[in-house]
Amino acid sequence: MQTLNNVTLSPDGKYVAFISSDTYKEFKGLIENRVILMKLAEGKEEIISDEGRANSSLSFSPDSSRLAYVSSEKERNYIVIRDVDSNGQESSMVNGKIDSLKWHDDTSMVALVEDYHKEEKKKKKEGNDGYFFEEDHKFHSLWKYTPGHGMRRLTSGFQVWDFSSLGNRAAAVVSEYPYNWSWYEPRIALIDLETGEQRTLYTPEKRQLSSPSFSKDGSKVFFIESLMSDNGVESGDIISCSIENGKAVNMTENAEKSFSCFKETANGVIYALGNNMGTFEIQSIGEGRIIWSSFGAVLPAFSPKFSSEGGLFAFAFTAKDRPQEVYLVDGNGEAKKLTDVNSHLSGLRSYDSKMVKWKSTDGVEPYGLFRNAGEGAPLVVVVHGGPTSASTENFMDYSTLLMGAGFSVFLPNYRGSTGKGRKYAELNRGDMGGMDFKDIMEGLDYVLENEPVDRDRIFITGGSYGGFISAWAVTQTDRFAASASLFGIVDWISFHGVSSLATWDSIHYDQDPYAFDRFLKFSAIRYVENVKTPILLMHGIEDPYVPVGQYYQFYRALKDKGKEARLLLFPREGHGFREKKHFEMYITEMIRWFNSFPSKTGDPQNTA
Repeated sequence: MQTLNNVTLSPDGKYVAFISSDTYKEFKGLIENRVILMKLAEGKEEIISDEGRANSSLSFSPDSSRLAYVSSEKERNYIVIRDVDSNGQESSMVNGKIDSLKWHDDTSMVALVEDYHKEEKKKKKEGNDGYFFEEDHKFHSLWKYTPGHGMRRLTSGFQVWDFSSLGNRAAAVVSEYPYNWSWYEPRIALIDLETGEQRTLYTPEKRQLSSPSFSKDGSKVFFIESLMSDNGVESGDIISCSIENGKAVNMTENAEKSFSCFKETANGVIYALGNNMGTFEIQSIGEGRIIWSSFGAVLPAFSPKFSSEGGLFAFAFTAKDRPQEVYLVDGNGEAKKLTDVNSHLSGLRSYDSKMVKWKSTDGVEPYGLFRNAGEGAPLVVVVHGGPTSASTENFMDYSTLLMGAGFSVFLPNYRGSTGKGRKYAELNRGDMGGMDFKDIMEGLDYVLENEPVDRDRIFITGGSYGGFISAWAVTQTDRFAASASLFGIVDWISFHGVSSLATWDSIHYDQDPYAFDRFLKFSAIRYVENVKTPILLMHGIEDPYVPVGQYYQFYRALKDKGKEARLLLFPREGHGFREKKHFEMYITEMIRWFNSFPSKTGDPQNTA
């Protein structure tokens, strides 16, 4: 399957460009992707990128004549500019890794670039590469790129995470330091693109920020704000902030949907993309008029995006019976499929999805999906990561692979998930593993009461925060026949000390880690004596977010206490499994593990 992302319309509405990527990479290889350009009037797709490169950050020039993108090959990074009419192309190599590239005007671009340290590379070659932890700040800074004239640095000494530019200013999400944990302490800054000076416009209270954008008249900055789990997982409320006085207004306050993308038109109307319990909607903010809606998933999964120009909206979309493709929606809400990139998958079996809702003991109403593999099939509870993300309906993901192996799946969107507004997404702050876990268990009760599943063969799995829940679950209940837990947290104190995400946990638990209270209360390793459920642990050895030591600790504790556990490790993998053979092994071993337990009380078969 090809994964589609970075869908981008040209300002004149005549072209659409997107990136088509392989889902997984070969052994020690790159994930291959291709930049595809399409002239809408003709509907013909053209691959315009070179083979063997990783491409990103598509951007059309304001006059629509050129498409720029970032192209990387090993440690070499390029800015490529394509003339869309003549097919002429130029490429310039730049020092440093380019995270984002956006046209500023018809003659220049602004790029977000990681600091390039030539001296550091020299030290690595010589072996003199010791360093003091978190003292060698490699900031991501703004640079101006003018074709034919090269790069000029615009900022230094502070971290830029995201930006947009207008005239001689940039609006940016910034922080003091360039480390992952510092992203959780952001602010909106106005940056003078001539002097590099910055002025803080807005600082949130224990929330994260993304997608800064100037209003058309330059008087305001719009952005998304919420409690967010990861940099790049963007969903929340849309905020408008006055440049003159810094007064902020929540434009979507109390909306029971989560917004991840917006665009202001020339006449001042703001269109936004919202997730309403798995139904994605394009609506006008203020008026509330729904332009388009459909149950499924706008992509990327963790940060859905559209591109909008001239009353048109382009995006990648998938649903239970539709593989990922690029769609174009007009102002009347008419949707047209533009591509057939994944048409080879259309003959595969699709699985129905059912929206399920239930009421928790404290009155909160969670929601989720039930997908039926057949009458009396065993059930796998698939817990999404984040926690501030959501499970949505897809044509193909790892839950559909479980269905293909004969398992029905329940995908709960417990409190702390997106899809019901910012208030719902923040309900598990200070209580991760508490009422959100109860939501999952009460949702399971609802499914068992209302759906035709095998009640004696119930399993649980999940990765990241879902890995935490699927490990936590076996210390709190013996209702599951087995668990398969992926790269999750089992000891919040040690996690805080070694993860690159320190700050995330203290914000989401709303507590100083060294108060120890909640950090100990919700650490699964403290309750290992309670475990009666066999558990398969899987982890990438090079994970910087949830280091593999979490599962070394848990595995050793389980074994020391005579519990049934296995630990499957994947070299070269970080937070998730990207090599094709590793992904195949993970799915195969999880299914084999579940199939080795014919019932919750059954004797396990050979798992070797």
